[in-house]
Amino acid sequence: MTFRFCSKVAVLLLPLCAAAEVQFVDVTTAAGITFRHRNGATAEKHTPETMGSGLAFFDYDSDGWLDLYFVNSAGSGGLYRNRGDGSFEETTERAGVANSGFGMGCAASDYDNDGDLDLYITCYGPNIYYRNNGDGTFTDVTASAGVGDPGLSTGAAFADFDLDGDVDLYVANYAVYPPEPYVPCSRNGMQVYCGPEAFEPQPDVFYRNEGDGTFTNIAEDVGLRPYAAIEFGGAFGDYDGDGDPDLYCVADGSPNLLYRNDGSHFTEMGILAGVAYDSEGKPLSGMGVSVGDYNNDGLADLFVTNYQWETDNLYRNLGDMVFSEGIFESGLGVPSLTYLAWGAIFFDYDSDGDRDLFVTTGHHDDNVEQFDAVTYAMQNRLFANDGSGRFVDVSDTAGPGLALVQVSRGVAAGDYDNDGDVDLAISNNNQPAVLLRNDGGNQNRWLGLKLVGAGPPLSSRDGIGARVEVAAGDLVQMDEVRSGSSYLCQSDLRLYFGLGARNQADRVEIHWPSGVIQRLTAVKTNQILTVFEAGEPED
Repeated sequence: MTFRFCSKVAVLLLPLCAAAEVQFVDVTTAAGITFRHRNGATAEKHTPETMGSGLAFFDYDSDGWLDLYFVNSAGSGGLYRNRGDGSFEETTERAGVANSGFGMGCAASDYDNDGDLDLYITCYGPNIYYRNNGDGTFTDVTASAGVGDPGLSTGAAFADFDLDGDVDLYVANYAVYPPEPYVPCSRNGMQVYCGPEAFEPQPDVFYRNEGDGTFTNIAEDVGLRPYAAIEFGGAFGDYDGDGDPDLYCVADGSPNLLYRNDGSHFTEMGILAGVAYDSEGKPLSGMGVSVGDYNNDGLADLFVTNYQWETDNLYRNLGDMVFSEGIFESGLGVPSLTYLAWGAIFFDYDSDGDRDLFVTTGHHDDNVEQFDAVTYAMQNRLFANDGSGRFVDVSDTAGPGLALVQVSRGVAAGDYDNDGDVDLAISNNNQPAVLLRNDGGNQNRWLGLKLVGAGPPLSSRDGIGARVEVAAGDLVQMDEVRSGSSYLCQSDLRLYFGLGARNQADRVEIHWPSGVIQRLTAVKTNQILTVFEAGEPED
């Protein structure tokens, strides 16, 4: 970490002093981002209106600069091409991706292994799949690919479930909507948006990639429980360290689910693993999820956002598929009681070598101030990791971009200006989107990694599922390339590691989904390094 404004005597305060130098600045207008989400709100207060929406940081034209796609619900989606000079140009119509249906979320991957990223959009109504043509345009292949599930779909995520070299697709479905008969919900005599108790679950979808441009729904065949939960999404990760992706799903008003992958089948073990309930054994209102090794012990931990007057959840991975709920001991419990949280991102915003946490907030009832002691629009929160596994709220000191009070939903992280620190893009319900530039997070040393798989029969071209360990002196960090998480969002597929004052990564070890292991030594910092999969799988 940098000591520029901090005394070395106050050792315990150093991470917070360093963090205070970083400022998040709202550059939305200056960058040319004009997207505004439309929720199509009606007097009947239909629940899908308040759920949207998500966005994606992804390099659709493969020029090395992250582009942005914003999902819309009652209007055109928005695609913005990064010019590489800090500004974006809107290319939605030209690229052929204006239609996002009554959109909810999105995820990006290279499903056909042709070297560019394709885009999947979840909707209330048929989902949409856009195949990247490689020339700046997309083609709607929903029908031919067989992935147009017509339910109320929310989160989506790609992973190579069967390790055959192409990515498969999980799609969360929230509930059967509208229920029959449709009965409006009220509170204190005022109409409100209905919660999960008003609905019946709808089966999720799990599409196996057949490798020929088509997918087959094998959800029940591989063990996904069809009516287990009302879900907002999930995240893949190798939670048990056996080399294949497991699936964690967050549920609204019912126990969260953890599916352990045995190579060809999922076994649900959320209760046994300790990630289904809060510390008192209660199911909460799971909205979003982030995966990250916040305590640098080499194991993937889970953070889940919930409703106001409930705490969020922080599940610390103890190994062997056992987790411990640690929201209060982490310092995140009490602050989370007073806001309704949606998206969440573990990321090292100050590059000091540990994962910090960003959470989006905003109520789902626009009249909540008439019947509860919270507001509709809320301030998003940034929590700095102090290096001991505890977090401190620095939202009021980390820049004017964090002072915004909005009705936020999804958040995606990515280094859009390629300067070495991670920026944030936020979607707001029925409001303009926001792009927050990280200024100062690159004062410490950092390393960015873009992974390119060899394709079948080895790893998918986008590197999704690869596990990376970076060691620099006494600092050892782990992360995985992941598609889809937060709330309805897709973040940068590149991995970023903060290294503090360390001038090199002594060792970078990449565990590809294929079983290939690559090791790099004495890697220079302050660079974005592209690594191509090479070698044979190790036993």
